[in-house]
Amino acid sequence: MISALQDFSLFAAIKLALLIAVSGGLIVLFKPLLLGLIRAAVLVVKPKMTREQRLQRRQLATRA
Repeated sequence: MISALQDFSLFAAIKLALLIAVSGGLIVLFKPLLLGLIRAAVLVVKPKMTREQRLQRRQLATRA
């Protein structure tokens, strides 16, 4: 492990820092798009109930 740290140069450290900064900037820039994709994926897996289904569930819950 120590030999791996000795082989790590200043140029590699700067390159890694720039990569992390650019990645973070892109995530911040495209955050609304990413959130929309996540919401769409959730709706594919678990679709929303229709108004009639919600009404039936509410009526069933009040009877019990």
